[in-house]
Amino acid sequence: MQKFTCTACSYIYNPFLWEENTLSWTTFEDLNESWTCPHCGEGKEGFIETPVYIQEVFSLKWISEQESSHIPFYKEQWDTIIVQIGTTDNPHEIEENHFIEYVGLFETDGEIIDLKIQPEEDTLVFENPWIDEYEVRLSCNIHGVWRGIKI
Repeated sequence: MQKFTCTACSYIYNPFLWEENTLSWTTFEDLNESWTCPHCGEGKEGFIETPVYIQEVFSLKWISEQESSHIPFYKEQWDTIIVQIGTTDNPHEIEENHFIEYVGLFETDGEIIDLKIQPEEDTLVFENPWIDEYEVRLSCNIHGVWRGIKI
């Protein structure tokens, strides 16, 4: 689910958060056409798609504590892909204002294969898509989208 930014006040519509008069997990496209920015009153036409910047770690030798709690580590096992969120010693904490929006499998062009919305478990299991190239991604509502590392 994509985030959208108000061009008038820079408010970011996040479909994973509950806002007044809007249920969480409501995509921007599914908002009523009369919906307006809760901060400045700008209409839907004044919003633009928020670009997704995917963070990745290139060396596990120089990994920070913040990075290690956000990286989805994964492995293929028969007909499943097992994803560990963060490390055993440093999992991503789930708090009311700091949480994982989703963990998912994506084609390399960004198309969604499968998503787990707001997972509460540290270990997730996906069916293996049996395609040559796919990515595992995790989205933190504060720290952005992180590309997974195969172990």
